[in-house]
This record gives sequence, C-alpha cells and structure tokens, in this order.
Amino acid sequence: MSFRLTVATIICLGAVCGQKVKTKVYTDPKECFKTYRLDTGSVLTSSGLVEDPTVNSIMKEAVGNEMNQLKIASAGKEADLEIHFMGGTSAGLQVDDLTVGNVAMWNIGGPLAVSSRSYKKSALVIAVVDAKTKHTVWAAQCTDNFGDPNKLKERIQNAVTKAFAKFPKNLACS
Repeated sequence: MSFRLTVATIICLGAVCGQKVKTKVYTDPKECFKTYRLDTGSVLTSSGLVEDPTVNSIMKEAVGNEMNQLKIASAGKEADLEIHFMGGTSAGLQVDDLTVGNVAMWNIGGPLAVSSRSYKKSALVIAVVDAKTKHTVWAAQCTDNFGDPNKLKERIQNAVTKAFAKFPKNLACS
C-alpha cells in the first residue's frame, strides 16, 4: 500500500515534458546496501495495470547494469533493497496554429478550426525501498515517449541510466 502511495505522489509531483528525469531521496539510512531485488513491475494501460513481460525483461537488464556499476548484487527475498517500477501513458494536446487566438477572439471570418496534434508522453517511476524498514529510500520519475515499440528498449535503458546517474552513491557499500 505504501509503495502505491509513493508512486502516486511521484506521478503527481512530476511534470511530463520531453525526456526528463526527476529524482528524490526520501530517507538517509544509517547503513549502506549490498543487495537488491527487482520486483515485477506494472504498466498502466486502458485495461488497467498489467504485467508486461517485455518491459519487465528490459527493466531487469537495465537495472541490473546500473546496480552492477554500484556494486550492489542481485539477491532473492533476503535482499537489502527492493526495487519497484511502474509505467503509464498520458496524452497532451499541442496547438500548432499561432494565429488561432486572434481568429477565435475577434471572430473575423475564416474557419474556427484549431490545427493541433496529440502527443503521447509516458512516465516510468522507479522506487527503491529499504527491505527491512519498508521505507522508500530513493525514487525517480522518467518521462519520454516510451510507446514506440521500435525504440522501447533503447528509451527505457536510457531513462534508467539517467535516473541511476542521480542515485546517491553513499547508499552503496562499494
């Protein structure tokens, strides 16, 4: 329950624009961490939250690479850290016609149609939780257009790399 609340808070705090990464440190643990466990993540779709095997596989590899660089080893249920993630999509509207304000405001002839396009943005939220205390230690929100199937792996890997570049190095025992 606290993980969902943390994820909801992070999503509400983040602004979705371009490929962007926001991170936050929530606690300053007294000990460093040696092991981690990546939980199965969920992707928010029009059908609700689903487990996507492709995204889970990409995340396993991407998070594994980053944790190896931090010298934090993968472990089972007895891991020091639990890493949770969730993804979702939203759409934003961009108006392309800069003169539409004058036409709509003064109604001086011409069509009142608005030339616009809808752009999809996606968010990938990563939460790192202390397995003993169940407190969120660190979290990141990455935004991009993750939905392009041809670039999904590349974009997720880049987002995870950018996020973990901001991971506090003092949390790793290396």
